[in-house]
Amino acid sequence: MDIPPPPAPEPPSQPGQGHGPGWPPPPPGPQQPWYPYPQPYPQPFQEPAKTSGLAIASLVTGIVCCVPPLGLVLGAVALGRIRKHGQRGKGMAITGVVLSAISTVLAVVLVVSGAASAFWDGFRDGIDEVKSTRSTMDLRKGDCFDVPGGELEREVVNVTIVSCAKPHDGEVSGSFKLDGSSFPGDKAITALADRKCWAVEQEYAMDSWALPVEAESYYYTPSSRSWRLGDHSVTCSFATTSGKLKGSVRNDARRLDADQMTYLRSSNAYDRVLAAGPDRDRVEDDLPAFKKWAGQVSQVLGQESARLREHSWPAAAEARVRDRAKEAELAGKEWAKAAGAADAEAFYLHSGAADRALRQATEVAARGALHLATTPPATDSGGSSGGSGGADGGTDSGGTEEPGSGTGSGTGSEGSKAV
Repeated sequence: MDIPPPPAPEPPSQPGQGHGPGWPPPPPGPQQPWYPYPQPYPQPFQEPAKTSGLAIASLVTGIVCCVPPLGLVLGAVALGRIRKHGQRGKGMAITGVVLSAISTVLAVVLVVSGAASAFWDGFRDGIDEVKSTRSTMDLRKGDCFDVPGGELEREVVNVTIVSCAKPHDGEVSGSFKLDGSSFPGDKAITALADRKCWAVEQEYAMDSWALPVEAESYYYTPSSRSWRLGDHSVTCSFATTSGKLKGSVRNDARRLDADQMTYLRSSNAYDRVLAAGPDRDRVEDDLPAFKKWAGQVSQVLGQESARLREHSWPAAAEARVRDRAKEAELAGKEWAKAAGAADAEAFYLHSGAADRALRQATEVAARGALHLATTPPATDSGGSSGGSGGADGGTDSGGTEEPGSGTGSGTGSEGSKAV
């Protein structure tokens, strides 16, 4: 006899509101299926509307006003696409159209009145000025420049670089470094610049006779503040406080041939040694110093004579340069006698003879044969190229009763670099 299986257990009743323990059971009726959680009906994903790129472009164009009509066109096209495709950005498109319309009207007014051209010219000039402005600590050899206000002898932060073909205040001939780690002081730097800048300038403008009358020795020295920033150099230049320099004063290896440079190097060496004479008014004040200096002059003239004789000159210049070499040799011998003078009177005698031995007419003839400038500088009023006054404040070439006028450069003018 088979025994039937026991009935399946009833699912536990779920208590609801009012169905807790002690409450009567719910009335009998049809049973509903039991779901533990409600199941929502799935909805399809909807991508948000995109912002019109043309609307953004119209707004940006309207703001920057670069091409006003372009903003109008972009905005109009953007509004049409926004309506057709349901894109976002209507507000940006409208703003771009309005701004572009205003910019277009203003552009038309500026063009008609001519103000646009004036504005553009001013804008371009402003850009050019910014590009051409340079610190006095960054000036380079060959730079032509204008000083703000035209005031040279003062502290200057920046100058304006201009073309050397245009009128300008100054032209940089070069620079040199100062030794030491501590600031030497304004007086010490100025004294050194007076001496060294002349040599720098002679290498840049080798033919001093070709310099314009208004060109003067000038330099920028470090200030105590610029020194702390690492500026330890003196910038040498030619400048003028009367009018403007016109054209470059440069005449060096770029513009001179080998014959011209050989002659000028000899002549310039003589000028430099003359300028290094003792800083005394009379030979009697310091005879030993004058005798030492006379020996240096004699040596330089001997070297000049030898150099002029040894060089192979063009046929048209040969005789003229040989004459100059003979005079340099004779003058050198007289300076040697002055170096051995027993007293001031003997010194005057031989230095005067040396001064007269170098005739300006001979120098002019040699220069003309070599196609160099033949008009002596304005400071040369005498008949010789003697005379020492110059960078170091020397005296006449021997202090004779008829001293030479001298070709030495005068003391330079100085301006400080400000920061």
